[in-house]
Amino acid sequence: MVRPGMLDLIILLAAVAPALLILRIFIRWDLFPEPTRVIVITFLWGMASVVPVLLVGFFAFEHLQSVEDPFWGPVAIAFLGAAIPEELTKFAVLFFFCMRHSQFDEPMDGLVYGMTASLGFAALENIFYLMSAGEGWVEVALLRAFLSVPSHGLDGALMGFFAGLARFEPQRAGRWWTLALLVPMSLHGIYDAPLFLAEIGEPASGDEGEAGAMVLVPLLVVAIELVWAIWLFRRLNRDQRKLLEQGKSATAS
Repeated sequence: MVRPGMLDLIILLAAVAPALLILRIFIRWDLFPEPTRVIVITFLWGMASVVPVLLVGFFAFEHLQSVEDPFWGPVAIAFLGAAIPEELTKFAVLFFFCMRHSQFDEPMDGLVYGMTASLGFAALENIFYLMSAGEGWVEVALLRAFLSVPSHGLDGALMGFFAGLARFEPQRAGRWWTLALLVPMSLHGIYDAPLFLAEIGEPASGDEGEAGAMVLVPLLVVAIELVWAIWLFRRLNRDQRKLLEQGKSATAS
């Protein structure tokens, strides 16, 4: 029998491990790696960004639960109570810390730092979920490891990509900053809305099959985020390889 203290440690590791594993997989594509110290600080700032979301979410949920419409009530909670405040706090870490750091000196850095901050957020959020899941923590851990945590990280990568464009294409910075917020907020809200509808709402037609189909939407969202983020990482990785080859050619000549 596992002792309570040991069980808490296992749950803690299960909560944090998916975020660290995903981060490890993706940052290996960065041919000009960021300093470990900056990555760790960004991750910790991402974790800290959960705190204001909890405060905002508490008041938001109190007011949004008064929306009696079985469809728009859960949708409002998904966007106004979760997606928008969560992505805003991740954006704050990216904008006020990462973007102002001297190590943010190439487009790939946007994806790396955006994903790092978002996975820090996902790690602490995951700890809260698993610690409160009781005996069903294993099922919650598995579900979130394959859906919620990757979705957070991939949204952060997309946010970071547009933030990088804003930094290195200042003539169109307004457009890129707008997309850096709207894209992850929209994908996050679309991911959450069916889950809130299934949990606290009712299908408009009362059809349980329709409710089940809505739960598949988060899977589709994660698939889109994954394909998009991988394409961006590979694209910027190719750009880095070209720079390396140009550097070698210049040295040889």
